[in-house]
Amino acid sequence: MENQNKGLDKNQIIGFVLIAAIMGVFGWWQSINAPDEPILPVVEESQESVSESELVVQEKLAIDSTAGENSNGFLSEEFIVENNDLKLTFSTKGARMVSAQVKDYQTYDSLPLYLVNENQTMDLILPGAESLNQKEFVIDSRTSSGVVLSDGATKVRITLPENGFDFSWVVSGRAAASGKPELFWERTAKRTEKGISNERIYSTYSYKVSEDGDIENMSGRGGDDSEALGAVDWLAQKQHFFSFIAHPESGFSEVQAATVNGGDEDESIVKKFSSTATLNATVDGSYTLPFTFYIGPNHYQTLKDYDQGYEKVINFGWGIFGWIGRGVVVPIFNWLEGYGLGYGLIILIMVLIIKGAMSPLTFASYRSMAKMRVLKPQLDEMNKKFGEKDAVAKQQAQMALYKEAGVNPLGGCIPVIVQMPILIAMFRFFPASIELRGESFLWATDLSTYDALISWDQHIPLISTFYGNHISIFTLLMTASTILYTRMNQQMTAGTGSSEQMKQMQIIMYVMPLMFMFVLNSYPAGLTYYYFLSNIVTFSMQWGIRKSVNDEAILAKIEAKKAQPKSEKKKSKFQARLEEMQRQQNLNRSQRRK
Repeated sequence: MENQNKGLDKNQIIGFVLIAAIMGVFGWWQSINAPDEPILPVVEESQESVSESELVVQEKLAIDSTAGENSNGFLSEEFIVENNDLKLTFSTKGARMVSAQVKDYQTYDSLPLYLVNENQTMDLILPGAESLNQKEFVIDSRTSSGVVLSDGATKVRITLPENGFDFSWVVSGRAAASGKPELFWERTAKRTEKGISNERIYSTYSYKVSEDGDIENMSGRGGDDSEALGAVDWLAQKQHFFSFIAHPESGFSEVQAATVNGGDEDESIVKKFSSTATLNATVDGSYTLPFTFYIGPNHYQTLKDYDQGYEKVINFGWGIFGWIGRGVVVPIFNWLEGYGLGYGLIILIMVLIIKGAMSPLTFASYRSMAKMRVLKPQLDEMNKKFGEKDAVAKQQAQMALYKEAGVNPLGGCIPVIVQMPILIAMFRFFPASIELRGESFLWATDLSTYDALISWDQHIPLISTFYGNHISIFTLLMTASTILYTRMNQQMTAGTGSSEQMKQMQIIMYVMPLMFMFVLNSYPAGLTYYYFLSNIVTFSMQWGIRKSVNDEAILAKIEAKKAQPKSEKKKSKFQARLEEMQRQQNLNRSQRRK
């Protein structure tokens, strides 16, 4: 094994490292990140200060009385406040939200989509342990945009705009004691998507850190988590494609949050959220506590329009991957979407745009492979001459040959390195894109989840655990095209390494597509469809380049380069690095001999 390792040239070493990196990155990047939320203008406390002529918004308001008489003989009422996008039901008992329906959206099984439906407790605890949920309110006044509730000492104003997924919730009154109020918030997130495992992975708390403005997330993957979040501007209970964001005007001075994963025995529950958040506002006597809430889709532009960082609840990855997702992929996707094209066609055009932009590097990569291929006979002679006894001398001779021929042995790897961030960015983009939700293409009825022409209910040991209870057709096509691409690539690089080295590479390159077939079987059809198209386009480009590359012409250019006087040869950066590496090796050997 030691001798084999010594026989690896630089190109093979880099190839092994890249393959390991791809496998590691793909495994790790199944984890998840986070979101953001808006702030509405504070409504004046006095209803008289808002005239009907000043109301720009035009919402519907319906009041439904219930026969819910409590133990005190107080008749509570449930009332509906709605606009074009939201339908909210509240109770006069504690100004409590009873339900929240996101209009124009349905669950995966075609039911109305409720983010709140008797599955939430939200209670504002005022100084002196005064609970808002224990107060008995009556409807004090109504307008076309909202409702004002009052119990004589405390008022709650609920206001919606004509359109949008946000609403204002303002509590005012006189506190019985001095201190900071607390918001106790607990909600059981119900399943809305077909792929329950992915929905659980993407469901977590997201929040904006007050100190530096960064958007962070609690652990979404792996289930249960509990953290002290410190001071945050807003707090979001994020599911895969929808979020519920609480944004007090003052922010929170500290938050204790926890999530509990839904159990396998009940796939209707995604996660249970709970938090106790202390407001960053001290009340002493009269007070007004304005909140803005967002209940709606994780749509990038919709969230971004609030200018509060809400859009970052959508996890496009960190660093350069997130920048590519938000700064490149999303604008291209939105631009194509603006033409009214089908999403299958949009994905195809995105593949062509990205591959076209990368084509110069792709061509350079294949030319580098061709140069290494025509140098193979000379490299074989060096192997025979030096064998494994003098690996250092053999390496120096190889480096000298590369320098003389003007060849960069790493040239074939550079495009792979450059394309890696794009590959990962797309891996993050498609699972997070609500635009694909419910959109069909060919046999895929929903591009935001897996396509399954074949599925079964029975649990099959190992298969169900590691593969799933379905077969994704696009994933199979992606796997087959990857193997085809690998085969073609091996023909392009034939003769660039020893037979033993090539056998090792072939095993790894054929095993990887099979691994991804298992990993991606439950991922969105839009993602695997993109990878399938990308493989086909790459395969076509490779075939065309292979036909245009003439090995004899390349060898002639290399020999002409070698025949040039040293004074006429322009030293490349890579050659300079090779010389420096060789010089450093010689220096180290000299020091060891001393």
